[in-house]
Amino acid sequence: MDTSAVLDETCKKLKIALTAGSANWKELTESENVLPNVNLEANNALIFVPTAEKPFYEIELKNFAGGRKLLSDEIEMLEQAALLAARKVDNLRVSNERHAQELQAQKFSKLTTEAQLTALRAQINPHFLFNALTTIGYLIQTTPEKAFSTLMKLTQLLRGNLRSTGEFTTLGEEIKLIENYLEIEETRFEERLKIKINVPQNLRKIRVPALILQPLVENAVKHGVSKSKLGGTVEISARLETEMDKVFLKLKVTDTGAGVDFANLEKSRLEGLGLNNIEQRLVSYYGKLSVLKIVSTAGIGTTAEIKIPFSETDLSIFELQPRKM
Repeated sequence: MDTSAVLDETCKKLKIALTAGSANWKELTESENVLPNVNLEANNALIFVPTAEKPFYEIELKNFAGGRKLLSDEIEMLEQAALLAARKVDNLRVSNERHAQELQAQKFSKLTTEAQLTALRAQINPHFLFNALTTIGYLIQTTPEKAFSTLMKLTQLLRGNLRSTGEFTTLGEEIKLIENYLEIEETRFEERLKIKINVPQNLRKIRVPALILQPLVENAVKHGVSKSKLGGTVEISARLETEMDKVFLKLKVTDTGAGVDFANLEKSRLEGLGLNNIEQRLVSYYGKLSVLKIVSTAGIGTTAEIKIPFSETDLSIFELQPRKM
């Protein structure tokens, strides 16, 4: 309901209640708002609607049945009706203003998210890129065929990041980018890096936010495996589960590397572009239903899990029944 609807309904009810021939309203200029609540004239009444802020309004009732004059209790009723209409209009204005602010905030949040996603795409980890090129340079001298293969994987990774311009992609496309990244790192770390990817083919059709897993995988290699003398395993998994009758896609990145303590983990979440970006985009897309959970233990490893709400109506596409927690 808008302001016009409130005033139209008020006019309709007053016309019936007071047997008026007509009931209309109009918007008043600022200079006219000094009118009393009810101003009686020959066979008509002007009722001022005292809203908290301009524009103000006036209701005009004309041609009362039999040319009668309004009684004192009818005039009091008109005053109360005008106050009630004014409060409804005020409430609508506040509600509409709040709604406009929320839309503006959502628009700003979306623009911020898009800017962060653009920055994330542009941020090819210089340390990783330098190490990849160094590895390729070494392989050129020792194993030219492997050097060429690694160079192609690096090219595919860079092209994938540049080609992915939308806010969403499929889980399958996300995994392809990650596989290219990990294969390059596998060449560099050799036996110190082991990779496990447990993502069912039917789940790879699901739409997920772009670059939602890659920063977590990069952190697993950079802060986990690379800092452990014995290296470690990076495992990526996906599954559907139900919680409180709601279906969720759960994505998990686990490493058996060096791990970090709580203080360093919180600092990374606050200052790191990748983790901040993931958390802010999850809130923007899914609200409080989506969560990024990270657990790390120094000397043991780190697990990062993303929980994304999933519509039950889409389950038939994947022919997969989620198991109960």
